[in-house]
Amino acid sequence: MRLHPVNKLNIKDVLRTPSYIAMLLIVMILPFNSLLQILRTSTGPMAFIPVYIYLVLNISIYLFLNMIALSLIVISEKTSGRCEYYLANKVDIRQLTSLYSRSAFVLSIAPILLFNALVFGYALAAREAVLLHLFRNVAFVMFAAAYLLFTYAATGTLTLISMLSKSPERVRTFLSVSAVLFVFAASLPGTFIRKLGITPDGNAILWITGCMLLLLAALCTAVRSSLNGKLSNESIILSYKQ
Repeated sequence: MRLHPVNKLNIKDVLRTPSYIAMLLIVMILPFNSLLQILRTSTGPMAFIPVYIYLVLNISIYLFLNMIALSLIVISEKTSGRCEYYLANKVDIRQLTSLYSRSAFVLSIAPILLFNALVFGYALAAREAVLLHLFRNVAFVMFAAAYLLFTYAATGTLTLISMLSKSPERVRTFLSVSAVLFVFAASLPGTFIRKLGITPDGNAILWITGCMLLLLAALCTAVRSSLNGKLSNESIILSYKQ
């Protein structure tokens, strides 16, 4: 699939930004190292903790990368006047919003795919039983599909909200705070379950997480549908008045 010139310009601009590169290195190196440390203390196929941490890492990486990608695309395009230029040249506002969403999605999902490829490569090289069993599991395929649907739906919804917002910086703040809170909150269920002496296997975690992501994807789609009616050239122009 060929990228639209707007997508190419967005991706090129973001990849030149030090803040995106710094965030990319942080969310790639630290989670991978954390996963390796956890695997050294866990044994047995589909052990609860490493599988749970692996899923949490995938979701948190998306939140952090999407936060900075949307900031560098939507906020930058609106504040620089480039968005107004596109509208003045008869670019349909719905198409423009879709293009921004696609750029943010590519910039968010590509590093995540690379992260998973590194984990899979490590699993093969080290013959890591937990991860090998995870990647071969049917429940993992369901989780992966649900994860992609969620990230696509969430990116589209957040892009639309950012476009309509008169203060898109607030959206960025909300995303950054949410990402930090998620990482903190996600560690609590695992700790609580372990203290209760409950040790669900990886299959249960995969199915539960996958179903939750599908519900969130449906919620994002519903929110996006309800907001689509408000999207117009006039609403975007008015959003510049802060």
